[in-house]
Formats: sequence, structure tokens, C-alpha cells
Amino acid sequence: MSDDDRPLDVPKPQPRRWLRAAVALCTAGALAAGGYWLYDTVFVRCADGVREEGARGECVGVTDGSYVFDAALRDISGQILAENRRVAKSGKPWVSVAYLQPMTPGPDDKGRDIIRRELEGAYLAQRELNDPRRGGRGDSPQIKLLLANSGTGSEQWRPLVDRLKELKDGDQHLVAVAGLGQSRQTTQDAIDALRAAGIPMMGSTVTADAINRPGQTGFWRVAPPNADQASAVVRHLRTLQKQAGRRPYRVTTIKDRSEQDTYSASLNRGFTAAAARQGLELTDMGLAYSSADRATANAFSALADRVCTDPPDAVYFAGRGRALRGFIEAMAAAGRRCPTSVYTGDDVVGVFDVPESYEARKAFQKVWERSRLTVHHTVLAHPDQWLTTYPGDGNPLPEFREAYRKDIHRSVGELSDGQAIMGHDALLTLGVAIRAGADRQGSGPVTTSSTRQMLYLIGGSKPVYGVSGPIRFDEQGDPEGKPLALVELKPDGSYAFRQVVWP
Repeated sequence: MSDDDRPLDVPKPQPRRWLRAAVALCTAGALAAGGYWLYDTVFVRCADGVREEGARGECVGVTDGSYVFDAALRDISGQILAENRRVAKSGKPWVSVAYLQPMTPGPDDKGRDIIRRELEGAYLAQRELNDPRRGGRGDSPQIKLLLANSGTGSEQWRPLVDRLKELKDGDQHLVAVAGLGQSRQTTQDAIDALRAAGIPMMGSTVTADAINRPGQTGFWRVAPPNADQASAVVRHLRTLQKQAGRRPYRVTTIKDRSEQDTYSASLNRGFTAAAARQGLELTDMGLAYSSADRATANAFSALADRVCTDPPDAVYFAGRGRALRGFIEAMAAAGRRCPTSVYTGDDVVGVFDVPESYEARKAFQKVWERSRLTVHHTVLAHPDQWLTTYPGDGNPLPEFREAYRKDIHRSVGELSDGQAIMGHDALLTLGVAIRAGADRQGSGPVTTSSTRQMLYLIGGSKPVYGVSGPIRFDEQGDPEGKPLALVELKPDGSYAFRQVVWP
């Protein structure tokens, strides 16, 4: 065979290593993406915008009400969802406000019923803002209310804040955050992060003084800080001390030594400073405990012995309500039971804020009655507080009370602890600022910046007429000159209004 008759060899292409590598990389990427999607969807994602976080695997994030964080919030979540869907279909401009709370609460958080009442109040404010027939405050832009869960103890604040920042820059038009939970370090961390992100905030029941630091802006609150609460009680006790005549009226304190709880620490500092400023004479009996140590029962037993050895007329309890419950139980032991008046701050609601059966609740009532303690405290709002304060027919309480009964379908007696009222006023005040940031037609762009600018202007002769009273802010963002209600908390869980007190 000649060379011409031989078949031609087809040349083999050079190996395309780069192409093989690219294909392998794309395949691996697709598998990884698919694996992440499967992991996120099946194992981590609780719902859109809500994911499992932390060692407890809590569902943390933001929802429009379609996801229910806790069974106690099912009804109010459904009502908020229905209103949000109505807003979406209205054809009117709208913005979103997120209500932040630990909605999967732990033993040291607000109880489920208290969180529920706050959200009920916020929902009524949402309806009031969206329907001009209910509040007369216009109707554009409409307000969507989002529910933001920061997890037990607000420990998952970091991923929640990341989600809120996404909503600010995304299509949910988030312009502010309300609520903010309790006064603790994790709350402070969340506030600092939201402040850095430029998202204005309105605290509902956050009262620790240090939460609002001098020189910082972006955080407002409708609740008087602890310094005001303590000052109001000092003013009341000073009056009693003056009326005592020759018999000395002895006042002492029980304080929480733990600095981890910013509420208790600031309550103690505020009371001590106000007593020195107003001339209230204090008897130092060295009464203290530490909430950082879970074994507080022995400490309260020792405190009760010391109190009843030489009973004072009044004790200011600078601690949380759940700790006060332990002191009440200790005072009920045989050999103590000395009649004493206890004064404290708004967190006293925690006395009954524990999961327990009806029988256990009745048993605690009998324990309290045996202790012979009477408990007075400042409350952030009470339905009887404003019966004579607002001039003429300007009191918004009757309409709010009726809306709570008709729309929430619960007894108006639930308003006595002030939680629903403060939730309402926090969202209402933000809504007023949001509306002020829009043009007269309500179609102008509303942003976090415009909302923040309008919040600076709430004060002086232009307060917001909240259910808790006229709301005006000082330069730091705290309510200015806002009175409080002094009430007596009864062993059966009822609140008896005593008088209005002023800081």
C-alpha cells in the first residue's frame, strides 16, 4: 500500500483542561447551591424571612403575620395579616413598621399575654392610622405592621437586625422599628445596631435610663425612663414622711446587685439619686440580692427575716416583678408576715407573669395574703389616669377602650397593666411622624430619614395625644414631663388606681 492509499489519521484535539475544570466547578456550585437551598428550606427556614437561629433553634426573623411565632399570638397575628393584605390591595402608597419583641419568650422575658397585649395595642393603632374615620389622621401612606422576633432574651438580635436592614433597603419600605423588648444588654446592642443603620426606633416599655445615652439620637420612647418613675415614687414617699409627724416614717431599699439587668440597676440608681435630691430620708438596712444567681430563694428568705426583725414603713424594691414574687413568698413564712408597704417600678407585672395553673395562681394568692405585704408601683399607663387630665372631650381613652372590646374581643380589664396602651402609643407616634414626612397628598416618598426628621419635631405645643397622655420628647428622645399612675397590685392580680404621680 502506497503512502497515498493509507487512511488519514484524524488529529485528536488537545485536552481542554480549563473547560473540564469549569464544568466541574459549575457542577459543584450547582450541587452546593441546591444543597444549601434544600438545607435552608427543609431544615432551617421556618417561613419566608424567618429562620432557625441559635442553639435553641428558635424561629427568628420578620413576618407580616402569616407566620405565628407563638400559639398565644395566633389571633392577633391573623388580624395583623388581614390588615396588611388589605393595605397591599388598597392601591395607596404604604410603608412598613416592624414591631420588635422576643416573641418566643424565655423565663426572664415578658410573658406571652403581655406580649400579646402589646401587639393588640399596636394593631389598634395601625387600624386607627389606616382608617381616617377612626383617627382622623389621614390615610396615606398606609401602614403595614410587621412582627419581628428577636428570640429568647433578645439573644438573636444580630440576625434579626440584619434582616431589618434588608427590609429597609428592599421592597418592604421599612421606615421604623417599634417595641424593642425589655431593658437588658441585648436590647442595647440591638438599638445600637439599628441606630448605626439609620433606622429610627420607638420604644414602648423600655425604661432603663442608660438605653438612651446622652449625645446619641435615633431612639425615642413613649415610656418615662426609670429615673422619672423612681423620682415620682420618692416625691410620694416624701409627702408621707412629712405627714408622719413625730413618728418617723422609715423607708429602706432592696436592690439587685447584678449589673447585667439594666432595668434593675437604673431603678436603684434613680431612686437613690432622687431621694438625695428631694430630701427623702432612707434607712440603710443593707438589703440586697443578685438576680445573676438563679438560687435567689435563700437570699429572699434571709432578707425577709431582716425586714421583719425591724419592719420599715416602706420598702422600695429595685428589681423585676418575678424577683418580687420570690420576696412575697419568703415574707409569707411563719414567724415573718409583718405588715409592710412595698413600692416598685412598672416591671411588677412580672409577679403574675409566669406559666401556672389556675390552682397554682389561687395558691399564690393565699400566700400573698398571708405575707401581709401591700404592693404599690408606678405603671406606664392606666385607664383611670386620664379621666380628668385631658380637657373637654379630648380624651382618646373611651374610643380606644371601645375598639379594644369590639376588635380584640377581650375584656377591657386587660388594659389595666398599661401594656396594650403603650403598644398603641408607640406605633401611633411613629405613624404621626410618618404622615408628617409625606406631602399633603400623602404620596411623597417616606423614608427612614424623613421619619427621623419628623420625630425631632414632636414636642412643645405640638404633642401627640396618646392614650397614655400627651407625648412630647426632649432632645434626647425621652418623654418630657409625662406623669405616671400609682396603683396597688392586689393578690388576685387586679390593679387599683390610687393617684397620678409626677417625676
